[in-house]
Amino acid sequence: MSKSSDEFGFGTPFISYGDVYKNEVLPKVASGLVNATEEDKKLYSVEYGDVFFTRTSETIEEIGIASTCFETIDEATFAGFLIRFRPKTNRLSPRFARFYFRSALGKRYFVKEMNLVTRASLSQALLRNFTVLLPSLKEQEEIASYLEQKTAAIEESITHIKIQIEKLKEYRQALIYEAVTGKIDVRDMELDLVR
Repeated sequence: MSKSSDEFGFGTPFISYGDVYKNEVLPKVASGLVNATEEDKKLYSVEYGDVFFTRTSETIEEIGIASTCFETIDEATFAGFLIRFRPKTNRLSPRFARFYFRSALGKRYFVKEMNLVTRASLSQALLRNFTVLLPSLKEQEEIASYLEQKTAAIEESITHIKIQIEKLKEYRQALIYEAVTGKIDVRDMELDLVR
């Protein structure tokens, strides 16, 4: 949906390019607001199971990034720089779609097929021709559960490492402070120098 800049900042929820680009799962609260008409809300609705793709960018690497909607956002609309894919049947699990469409598989397809002129652009025709291999719903849910467990473990490790880095930075600062203020005498410390 395209609007002039004075139509933003008030009104109903608005899903931005950044909401999709930065999140595998669409945030439950949109980052923006827009003055949308009732017709806009119908045409550009945001519903459970929708998958949004980044449509245009100056670089090809930022095209086709997907975000899946896990919860309908009432009265929300979305940016014109996005394309919405709405499954017509319940054969696609949103949990599976989250990983499938954010994977390198789609990225390789879009990059290979896309025409790059001055701006990269993902067309509806190109998205329509993207083949989706669908295992049974049961298998999709099993795959999604496995990937959720693995990605949660990775996120936990990242968080743990970030905490350790912050503690080391604090220790470093404290050590520098003590050395500068004379609380420790660095001349007495043994240094292991590599020659």
